[in-house]
Amino acid sequence: MIKLSVKDKNSASFCTRLSVLLRTMNNFAIAAGHELTAETAADILKAGGNAIDAAIAAFLVSWVAEPFMSSGGGGAFAQVFEAKGEAYLFDFFCQTPQKKRSPKDLDFYPILVDFGDATEEFYIGRGSTAVPGSIAGVFALHQQFGTIPMQELVKPAIKAAKEGVVINNFQHFDLQLLSPIIKASKQAEHFYVKDKIVEKGDILKMSELADFLEYMGTEGKNAFYKGEVAKKMVQDHHENGGLLTQKDLDNYRVLVRKPLRFSYNDHTVLTNPLPSIGGSIMVLLLHFLNKIDATKNPKGVAHIKEIYEAMRQAVAVGKTPLQLAKALQKIIPNFTFDSNRNSNRHGSTSHFNIIDKWGNAVAFTMTIGEGSAHFVENTNIHLNNMLGELSLMPNGYHSWIANTRLSSMMAPSIVLDKMGKPNIILGSGGASRIPSAIMQVLNNLINYNLPLEQAVDYPRLHLEHQRFNVEYGFDTSFEGIKNPDQLLLWNQQSLFFGGVHTIYKKGNSYIAKGDDRRDGVAIVGN
Repeated sequence: MIKLSVKDKNSASFCTRLSVLLRTMNNFAIAAGHELTAETAADILKAGGNAIDAAIAAFLVSWVAEPFMSSGGGGAFAQVFEAKGEAYLFDFFCQTPQKKRSPKDLDFYPILVDFGDATEEFYIGRGSTAVPGSIAGVFALHQQFGTIPMQELVKPAIKAAKEGVVINNFQHFDLQLLSPIIKASKQAEHFYVKDKIVEKGDILKMSELADFLEYMGTEGKNAFYKGEVAKKMVQDHHENGGLLTQKDLDNYRVLVRKPLRFSYNDHTVLTNPLPSIGGSIMVLLLHFLNKIDATKNPKGVAHIKEIYEAMRQAVAVGKTPLQLAKALQKIIPNFTFDSNRNSNRHGSTSHFNIIDKWGNAVAFTMTIGEGSAHFVENTNIHLNNMLGELSLMPNGYHSWIANTRLSSMMAPSIVLDKMGKPNIILGSGGASRIPSAIMQVLNNLINYNLPLEQAVDYPRLHLEHQRFNVEYGFDTSFEGIKNPDQLLLWNQQSLFFGGVHTIYKKGNSYIAKGDDRRDGVAIVGN
């Protein structure tokens, strides 16, 4: 019998320290991008809810705790694994509007975001907003898997919105980074304290969001897609250069897809399928790593060459769904793909994972792009700017195809062991770096058998636009790397390389790790 002496046996830190002691017990595990997001999920699990109940409540809380990464005005993907063995990918990402307007009639203008070493231009305004899917997704998940009434699942988010959330270090950095968008909005008063954008330690409150969530808890998804809220949103877009119509809102549907399945070194990877491209790129990266020599130093030059070569081969495939489908057909038996035309995208993104004591698991990735700088009146709901990024529009702004589900780099993933049970649950923010970040954590866990903390913390690599990005921490001078056009050595660990929050099965129990690059949080408990 193990005796413990602690001050608070219900605290997140206590649960995390207990992870090593729980190997012979059924337990839950959570890895998330914010303490409150993770704690909300833990509270729902402790109250008897399942992983999907916990994911719904955590997602709603993230609208307050992670406001420029998550919103009812954005979209998400949820990889769901039922304990009985069934798996589903819920796609409630954003949809392009059904009709276009002349660009000269749109509220659509550029802002510049300064990342320190580089700047990037995005377009914001009402004309940058695609049809949001977040709220429809919440209710689709609840209808199929929920066990706790929605009126109860919204309560943690209502409380957070009313009482406020303390701005932590990472959220402060994100808000400062995207301050040009906040300053462009006349509806963003809740992001200000005494005429200054909220600082670390300030309290962020969203009283109007609290009222909306209470209403949504009883009215369902129609609280957003129909009625007074929808009427105000549509009227604002019609009169002020937006694209959303009531028909767009009426016709939005959550898509439930079969996950992309890939066998890899005695494991089965379940990830986001085409037409979204992130999961497919990640699978190809793993495929090109099949011959990796795990006796080598994972921080040494030989390992870096192997990663670089896998990345080089994946880049050569291309990034369109059709190009990726042709490559996947060569490595996955009976692979089929309905050639749906979509584009890739990136933006401010967050992720969390949950597994409950019964073995139900969720990997959940969400985004609002950078945000459009426009909020739905009287709700504090920030609308996305998915149509305002050039990476989304390979043929130029306004080249999007009407009434089409947008594609994504987001790749929430669940890896099964030989027995068909979740062994690794993970995902990441990080735009185009998402597939390579996830691949490298899987490589560290599956091929090198590194402890979870090391697997997540190890330095990462990324090849894109003929630039080989190398995070600080490798044990090499990089001599012999094969002809990258530009070698960029980072002098510190950086959120550029993603935030791969991860749950891992160790023995008969689960442990968890939040990625420090994005102030990740892990909770393990009973």
